[in-house]
Amino acid sequence: MSPAEQEEPWLPPARTAVPRALAWWGAGILLAASALLLTEPSTTAYLAVARSGLDWPDLLADILIVGLSAWFAVVTWRSRHARPTRAATGLAAGVGALGAYLSSELVKLLLTESRPCRNVLPAPDCPGAGDWSFPSNHATVAFAVATAVVLVVGRWWSAGAYLPALVAASSRVVDGVHFPHDVIAGAVIGTCTTVACALLLSRRLVPLVARLSRRR
Repeated sequence: MSPAEQEEPWLPPARTAVPRALAWWGAGILLAASALLLTEPSTTAYLAVARSGLDWPDLLADILIVGLSAWFAVVTWRSRHARPTRAATGLAAGVGALGAYLSSELVKLLLTESRPCRNVLPAPDCPGAGDWSFPSNHATVAFAVATAVVLVVGRWWSAGAYLPALVAASSRVVDGVHFPHDVIAGAVIGTCTTVACALLLSRRLVPLVARLSRRR
């Protein structure tokens, strides 16, 4: 058994990494697309939130994503000497977060779903035409980074990273710019794409992390 297998038993053998990664990514896209089946109850939930008078701080989602990103960067950096496979997983998960954002943008361009603040409860400060609603990029990135934290830390308590991710995603509904099913789809894409990249790239990045660690 290789050192990487001893440290991270969840990582697949190199020969199965590609099909497993593709399975995770493909499942994420399909599950996210299936969230469109929730459009009617999601619209009802959106209207209930809008009429509730909830008012969360501006830029809450951005602030929480920055905080999650800082946590992710710190745990990845600190693991580079003692646990290089974890650091390699962090680099792979970082690529996954970028891939999740790009996947989300691709789905947006393919489906071109209008935002609720344009066609349900019109608002003057709604993002302009062409800035599509489904899925939510903020939810995608928040859950991608939270998943990256979980993969690098590898402890049960690291699942707490999903709490600020959930709040960040929910704030987009409270702000009136997304339906609930938009953020559900984003969360699925962010999580599955990050896992897919970790499965695909972690082993391949271990030598790079080892070389960089020796340079100190």
